[in-house]
Amino acid sequence: MSLPRLRLEGCLFDGEVWHVGAEEAHHLIRVRRCYTGSLVEGLLRGEKIELRLECGGGEVTARELSRCGEEKIIPRVELLLGLLKNDQLDDALRFCAETCAAEIHLLVCERSVPRYGGARLVEKMTRWRRILDEATKQAGAATPPLLREPRDFEKFDFGALPKQRLAAMLSPDSKPLRLIEIEESAALAIGPEGDWSPREGAELIGNGFVPVTLGKRIMRASTAVAAGCAALQMLHGQRRR
Repeated sequence: MSLPRLRLEGCLFDGEVWHVGAEEAHHLIRVRRCYTGSLVEGLLRGEKIELRLECGGGEVTARELSRCGEEKIIPRVELLLGLLKNDQLDDALRFCAETCAAEIHLLVCERSVPRYGGARLVEKMTRWRRILDEATKQAGAATPPLLREPRDFEKFDFGALPKQRLAAMLSPDSKPLRLIEIEESAALAIGPEGDWSPREGAELIGNGFVPVTLGKRIMRASTAVAAGCAALQMLHGQRRR
């Protein structure tokens, strides 16, 4: 059975013990029913830390017992995701954080309904990063995906992406993803509701993306994120004949 987990970015380390933040402390004590002496797993970018809780004096602290580096996840996936409506985007972020996404590029596409800027964008980015933190805590991943601010599709720089580039497309020319040999790093592009526009599809192909299909049925965008990211992780290392 896995240990209760907490993220340590919001906790203070004084050189001897971790001082657990109020929200994490409430979750450990009230929800997970932890107490003095309970073992928990702390997640800090790149590291997993085993801790023993100490509860008293109105504060929860944790003393380190051991720490180890997080195992590298292969393939390293960069997800290009057409900006989605609230619930769909929340689900997509959870799914990609629980599978294998290392970096997320949000693209404002022709068919993207939401448009954010200014204080509203700051608020949304804070919420989205919180979702990624919670999803990685649930999954036992020390490092949340790096989330990039939304950019207009036509202004996105494709040059820095991994060489292997795959784009989920509703096209008769799309190749089943299961037939593709997955490399150690890959970019996966999934469009907004209604798929990529014809212009965006052509732009992706022009930038080296191979059109792929995730199955015979049409999926919601968030479902496609879950299926695509999980498939890349499972297919990596399997030789195609």
